[in-house]
Amino acid sequence: MLTRASALLTPLLLVFVMGSEATAGVVRVEIQKRIDDGRYERLIARVYFEVDPRLPANRAIADLALAPRNAAGLVEFSSDLVFVRSKDARRANGTVFFEVVNRGRDQSLGLMSGARSQSASPEQWDFGDRFVLEQGFTMAFLGWQFDVAPGQGLALQVPTAPVRGLVRASMVEAGTAKRNTAFGLAYCAGDESQKQARLAFRLRIDEPAAVVPREAWRFGPNGCSVHVEAGLEQGLYEAIYEAQGSPVAGLGLAAVRDFASYLKHGPNGTPLRENPALFQRVLGFGYSQSGRFLREFVRDGFNVDEQGRQAFDAMMISSAGAGGGSFNHRFAMPGQAGNSVLSILRPVDLPPFADEGLLARARDAGATPRIFYTFSSTEYWARAGSLTHTSENGDADVPLADTSRLYFLAGTPHAAGPPPPSRLATLKYAPNFADQRWVLRALLVDLDAWIRLGSDPPPSRYPKIAAGELVSRDAARFPALAALPFAPYLPQVWRMEYGAEYSTTRIISNEPPVLGRPYPVLVPQVDADGNDLGGVRVLETAVPLGTYTGWNVSVPQLADLRYLAGLLGSFQPFARTRAERQRSKDPRLSIDERYSGREDYLARVSRAAQDLVRQRFLLAADVPAVLRRAAALWDAVVGTGDGV
Repeated sequence: MLTRASALLTPLLLVFVMGSEATAGVVRVEIQKRIDDGRYERLIARVYFEVDPRLPANRAIADLALAPRNAAGLVEFSSDLVFVRSKDARRANGTVFFEVVNRGRDQSLGLMSGARSQSASPEQWDFGDRFVLEQGFTMAFLGWQFDVAPGQGLALQVPTAPVRGLVRASMVEAGTAKRNTAFGLAYCAGDESQKQARLAFRLRIDEPAAVVPREAWRFGPNGCSVHVEAGLEQGLYEAIYEAQGSPVAGLGLAAVRDFASYLKHGPNGTPLRENPALFQRVLGFGYSQSGRFLREFVRDGFNVDEQGRQAFDAMMISSAGAGGGSFNHRFAMPGQAGNSVLSILRPVDLPPFADEGLLARARDAGATPRIFYTFSSTEYWARAGSLTHTSENGDADVPLADTSRLYFLAGTPHAAGPPPPSRLATLKYAPNFADQRWVLRALLVDLDAWIRLGSDPPPSRYPKIAAGELVSRDAARFPALAALPFAPYLPQVWRMEYGAEYSTTRIISNEPPVLGRPYPVLVPQVDADGNDLGGVRVLETAVPLGTYTGWNVSVPQLADLRYLAGLLGSFQPFARTRAERQRSKDPRLSIDERYSGREDYLARVSRAAQDLVRQRFLLAADVPAVLRRAAALWDAVVGTGDGV
């Protein structure tokens, strides 16, 4: 007898080729390799898709109508897949953890499972302590990004629309000692001798650019790079030129939609009651770029497939801030948008930012997923996070949807640095090492319980204007620290106009875009130690050994561009003794004024951990690991003795 548990992967274990009666979506899944991972099996596969350009569900895909079609009038494309399942199907909880990979690579394995190494080859992926799998999830990783080259990670192969148009390539030159003379282009110039092509240079994004004389620069071989004979100065360069052939980038959104739907509904849309070999729920996870992908995915109506069915039941959108990405327009550059400065005026930080507008299409279609948003401190500093829950003029709080929760992991950086003592040559200050892992693990369990059992999740925890916890940078009461001066500026986000056609066709005619007024971006208020208020405090900030920020300063510093330090934070330890802090005029209490010694510190961490367990922000099973980490941090920052 074929039970539901033993049949969970039937659609994937077979190479299934749809018949002529099939609707568009997943056409077949070809298993290329099976890897024995002990209690688990890892499948390396290729997924083949078809979509119908005539259907309303696909009209948001830029240039889809111009893509080549097969004999049935459908557009074909394919994607890399990694699928990991328990060999004992009785251990499965019925939910697929579907990670939208970041530039072809996994993120959850390091963030939640403590994987220590990353590899471009999925055969070599490290699954750490296998936390997600041990919770009963089946894991899926699907390539969605056409500009991930073979061998660099999970990729997407899409057709190219035969179009010619305007492209802008940006390059931030840091002004290193050795002068660079060239930079590469994502799209090669159609004609190396383009006389109308322009190269501009500016020191500030909101000021007019100076045009570099055409005779002072040239396109490199095949028009795939720009060369400036005199060398690049510190600042922002923009090459504006014409290119030919634009990959249909938005098919990445369709791939994620259709594979999520396929997992629940099976090949050819077989109803659940007739096909027991299906998963019950799909939970989408995206971190950073991939989280921005999920924001754009739901904003543009992709959580409904071609048959009107809901794709994701839930989403965990982590460290995305307010933005989307350069994911679905003509001449898209999905891999190039980073923080608010590195985005370089791409169509990334575009409204709607808050749930009311972001979820409108899903709500109208009855396909609103349950969403957990998580922010590190860096999302407020470098990804305009406050725009997701404030009014357009930044003077009032805006509520989240009833189906959403936002958890601010106070004091954590977007990308954690190594434990102390540590220094990075590219940073002015020591990197922030505060760890999100333990809270993210608990939140994943909470989110699954919400969709699987109907258990209400913990209330949102994030800074609000009304509580005095969300303020302008100038209103932040950061302590005066000689060793860590407060960040003198904040990256800006502008209202941008890409041309009359952009909202309907996703074709950019203004390059660079016309800038309007900047949005008011707010940051968390801080306590007397300089640590963020208004969120969930992880062990490092709950019982601090110093100040943890979501910002740092790059070396060399690009102050004119209001560039901080990408996505890294900073850490400044407390003085060890009262005398030491008085000599350095440090207003923060010293270690010996806070704790009687190592054991006192660890006892406080233990109490803070139990509080987080009660609030469902920490799993009881993770408390011993939290205490071991706390002990290691004390030894690294203070020393191995019990006294100070």
